[in-house]
Amino acid sequence: MNNSIFLKNLILYIAIIFLISGSISLKAQESLTGLQVNPKIKQLYLNKSKNKAAQEKSPVELPFIDDFAKSIGYADSSLWQDEYVFINKTYAYNPLSIGVATLDAIDGTGAIHSNASSFAFGADTLTSKPINLNYPDDNTLFLSFYYQPGGLGDTPEIKDSLLLEFCHNDTIWNKKWSVVFNANDSVLTEKHTYGDTTIKTIEGDTLTNLKQSFQQVIIPINENQYLNSSFQFRFRNYASLSTSTSTESKASNADHWHLDFVILDKDRSINDTIIKDVAFSEPIGSLLKTYEALPWTHFSRANAYEMEDSISITYRNLFSDSLNCEREFEIEDIKGATGTYSFTGGTWGDIPPFTSETYERSIDYIFPYDPSTDSALFEIRSYLITETPPELSPYRWNDTTRFLQKFYNYYAYDDGTAENGYGIIGEGTEKAMVAMRFNTYKKDTLRGVQFFFNQTLNDANQYTFKFHVWKESDGKPGSIIYTQEGLKPQNEDELNKFTTYVLDSVLILENSFFIGWQKENTSQMLNVGFDVNRLNNNKLYYNFSGNWVRSQFDGTIMIRPIFGHEINVSTGTTSPLENQSLEYTIYPNPANDILNININDQFIENYRYTIFDIYGRVFKDETNQQSSIDISSLNTGVYFIRIANSKGSNTTKKFIIVR
Repeated sequence: MNNSIFLKNLILYIAIIFLISGSISLKAQESLTGLQVNPKIKQLYLNKSKNKAAQEKSPVELPFIDDFAKSIGYADSSLWQDEYVFINKTYAYNPLSIGVATLDAIDGTGAIHSNASSFAFGADTLTSKPINLNYPDDNTLFLSFYYQPGGLGDTPEIKDSLLLEFCHNDTIWNKKWSVVFNANDSVLTEKHTYGDTTIKTIEGDTLTNLKQSFQQVIIPINENQYLNSSFQFRFRNYASLSTSTSTESKASNADHWHLDFVILDKDRSINDTIIKDVAFSEPIGSLLKTYEALPWTHFSRANAYEMEDSISITYRNLFSDSLNCEREFEIEDIKGATGTYSFTGGTWGDIPPFTSETYERSIDYIFPYDPSTDSALFEIRSYLITETPPELSPYRWNDTTRFLQKFYNYYAYDDGTAENGYGIIGEGTEKAMVAMRFNTYKKDTLRGVQFFFNQTLNDANQYTFKFHVWKESDGKPGSIIYTQEGLKPQNEDELNKFTTYVLDSVLILENSFFIGWQKENTSQMLNVGFDVNRLNNNKLYYNFSGNWVRSQFDGTIMIRPIFGHEINVSTGTTSPLENQSLEYTIYPNPANDILNININDQFIENYRYTIFDIYGRVFKDETNQQSSIDISSLNTGVYFIRIANSKGSNTTKKFIIVR
């Protein structure tokens, strides 16, 4: 199998929910739909080394353990040999530890499987590397794991399944376990394939209860044909395209199955189902009360309202006895010079068995605001120190959680990852509007707006729309104060997920306002990214009947207002406020993998550079002290680079990448 050709860049699922008003036609609705693109996986694929090191041929030694908390994107290449599944921290509901492996309905090229249909078809695969099980006649070898159907993603279709296979003689795969989903009855049916006998039927009180529960499985490996030095196992899912979706702009499918805590080891028994570990079960979040990010130039005024006075972490004792742990915290100034600030949460004793703890620690940290800079970046970390020795609890990678607190030039409610798509669809919605409320803490110029668009089946959302800015009136959108017409979605399925639209005139805003879109004579939906992990639907309104109605979907649409300096990516000219130019040359041009920079300023110690294209899509935005920039991750095309020094002097130049 040639793993390098496989790309797990799309997360597709179909989970369409209708909110219907009795006074409106049943065909008009606020709609939530699945994704067509997973830009995080696409970015990882494009950034992979072109000269990937050869896979190690030596087998993996026991214990084989993965709770998928080590990274986001691809599965750990030291344990797994393919790149179909999506390792993430946002798609599962209440996982054992942060991170799961998600199987869906997309092939390795980023498209729906060629054999896809409304009938069950083989979809994703997660295959272990060869494992040394050369333990003849050993009856203490067991493989255990947890699985969840749907979670925060798409519920599998009726009769969709997840199965486990063992490899025999290097080429023959034998099914050893499977689970089949029956959505109508809210039932999961597990089967061993030793005689294909049913071993368990799991019934949920409701469909929601079933899709939000993790089930544990433990399987013996005691047949001599598998007890060798090249044993492998793999998970596979069978998916099916929904027959209930006839509208392409919302058509998608994923049939999600999530895996957690896969453990293969010896000296176990069928009752060895308990994990001796204390692990983070939720990612750490923003230190801002309202936003995930806000403009750094607004921070001095936003600080008193936005800064949380405490930091919250959630962790779980997975063991059958009470355990102790120490809770530590760090805040690192990534782009500045203030270093790392460390503080402790002390030791918490006697965490009860199988329970979760949420701990809040007061913060006396003050972000070092520097008015001479236009951005800042901080990494917030928390880690646990448990009483269990490493040799008894080898899961140390799930003892740390991180969050990047961004202060750039935009306000953001979302966390940057879309789990769904949002829009208004159906008859009577041809000119429907959607608006999101924001509050700016500083009177400033709105320069642009960023949209996260989901790619749709056959690019069915390629209809023009209007961008509006509304005044606020009694908590809802009031009069329109700005309109830009004739815009089209740009599907950002490569390095940058948001599309930037630059305002064509000056608009100064303060306090509360709404931004959003209006469709132009189409019943199709625009399909904008929807983040279900950040709840802001109290600020989201839609209108297709003449009245503004608050959204009933828990989450937030992925749209961001940009403030501050002028954005003029088409010509590369600079803001009148930044009229001093910076002299430099770039070469070679056209370039390949490296762009060299020669700045004619002998006193410059470092510089900031931004690389973007004619649509305003930003691919790199970093500080640098080197005379060259690595551009190997960018595709062939035309780009602009803007370089600025600490005094604000800057110049933009055009360059071409040719390979």
